[in-house]
Amino acid sequence: MDTHEITTRISQKLKSQDINPDLERIEAKINRLVSEFGVPPAEAERTILQDILKEHGKQIPKPQTSSSSDMTRIADLSPGEWVTIEGKVVSVTDPPSPAVAQKGIIADESGAIGFVIFAKGAPALLKAGEWYRLESAVVDEFRGLANLKIHSGTTVTPINEDRTLIPVFTSIADLSPGIASIKGKVIQNWEVRHDRMQQTGLIGDETGTVKFLVWKGGSDQQLATDQVYSIHYAAVEEYNGRLSVTIDPAACSPLEDGDIEVQSTAPGAMEEALPRIEGKIISVESSVSDAIAAQGIIATADGAYVFTLWAKADILPPEQGGWYAIEGASKGTFRGAPRISIGEGAVVTPIEDRPLPPPPLTPIAELQPGIATIRVKLLQEWESRSDRMLQTGLVGDETGVLKFIIWKNEGVEKLQENTVYNFFYAIVDEYNGRLSVNLTQATALPEEEGDIEVATDGTTMIGALVHIASGSGIVKRCPEEGCNRVLSRQNFCPIHEFKPDFRYDLRIRGTLDDGHIARNILLPREVVESLFQMTLAEAQEIAENQPLGADEVIRQLTERALGRYLKITARQFEDLFIANHAEWFTPDMSRQTALLNRAGGDLA
Repeated sequence: MDTHEITTRISQKLKSQDINPDLERIEAKINRLVSEFGVPPAEAERTILQDILKEHGKQIPKPQTSSSSDMTRIADLSPGEWVTIEGKVVSVTDPPSPAVAQKGIIADESGAIGFVIFAKGAPALLKAGEWYRLESAVVDEFRGLANLKIHSGTTVTPINEDRTLIPVFTSIADLSPGIASIKGKVIQNWEVRHDRMQQTGLIGDETGTVKFLVWKGGSDQQLATDQVYSIHYAAVEEYNGRLSVTIDPAACSPLEDGDIEVQSTAPGAMEEALPRIEGKIISVESSVSDAIAAQGIIATADGAYVFTLWAKADILPPEQGGWYAIEGASKGTFRGAPRISIGEGAVVTPIEDRPLPPPPLTPIAELQPGIATIRVKLLQEWESRSDRMLQTGLVGDETGVLKFIIWKNEGVEKLQENTVYNFFYAIVDEYNGRLSVNLTQATALPEEEGDIEVATDGTTMIGALVHIASGSGIVKRCPEEGCNRVLSRQNFCPIHEFKPDFRYDLRIRGTLDDGHIARNILLPREVVESLFQMTLAEAQEIAENQPLGADEVIRQLTERALGRYLKITARQFEDLFIANHAEWFTPDMSRQTALLNRAGGDLA
């Protein structure tokens, strides 16, 4: 932190208001707010300026709309950050619950992100079509996607300038969860079955079709069937393995001179014709779309696949447990998983039953998107965040662990602790490079006396700790049950607002480089305490009694660790390796010397 630079900026702003600045007093205030109370430098600067202006009976100047060094592009936002952005509100919707004041989408020239304003302590609501500067907003994660939280500590400043936004269009086949702009033709309007829903149906382009929804709270305009639209900044969501787009009609422009020959396939499908196939229908799901007659799983001699029977095929859905011959179908992929599509021109014929060989078991470490049979044990049960979700958490076997989900369905039961299950024909999905397994339609066979020693140790790696990230050292966590989020320096939780009754934690986030790959690692409290011989209580005492406060803790940890070699055992979650054991490692310098000598170099 450069206190001189902050002092200079404050002084210049005071002089512009005809106030003679006391530089020594300003610098003392900066050190006190930042070092003793943990206030971020930008917030300390704003607070000091505001206090001095009030002393002289003047108002703090409104921020200019020009870009700032601490401003972040929307495309660069990551969960867990406190950010300043400037963007245009491209859509708003009615809040889904009394706890939420407003939801919508905000965009800049780099991309777009969904935002939410909670009712408790909410700042002024945002207006669609207006530009704003948002300071101290929180980037959180919801359903695996970054989401912007605007809370009582966020400074919201209107920008009286309309800037040009040029959205990049995405084909329906290439859609993935997030925010996207598309050009599509409304091919079906469906019956609305929810009080908050204004319209729903099917929209398509030359690459496929996708379900669309319009929620009440924005424009009351209806999208017309057979009309082609240019749709800006739609929210693409995934539910139970299927994509849908949430559209604001105000962000839709009809294209009068254009037409689209819609391809009736699921988003992301790459179709190839199949010869005659014969198989047993393992499961059949009820369809939520008028365009789909049935979906399910079929087991063939070559393996098991998810199938989709399109309504245009005009074929009666097959019966679960029956054997069928299918001609004229095609096979494609959806997020890496093979799928069979039964469309127009296909012929489905019942055939005689025959023995079906039992599917082979697949270890978790060898799973790929598609259909698999697994033998696992419940490891952790997580809180369900949807009324339609029966259970979610982690299952594991001797090779690793995996997230699972079970949706509420007739005859489906929760997994029980200390029970080993064989799941036949489970659906393995991939999202953001991470696998999960849907056990809703799988056949579950519990073992009465079986047991599994679940592999939780993970990967062992050796490398130099080349970087220690911000947010390391002693941190404050939200005390609310089930939250545990790291608080800002002002003790704000992105979900539960101001939390003075926080609890302390100790951790290190950093980068471990083995000379070939640099990996993001997290050392939790138990590992840090063992590695550094510094307990949480000792770190708390340092933070509360040393002049530098919490910065002194991270200074000591950095001084002792940065650049040193570590050997850690960790489990991987997305791109982060969470250590359950770490120890200092001394590399064999004689090997390095020998290599350098062979290369004609030296060790200096």
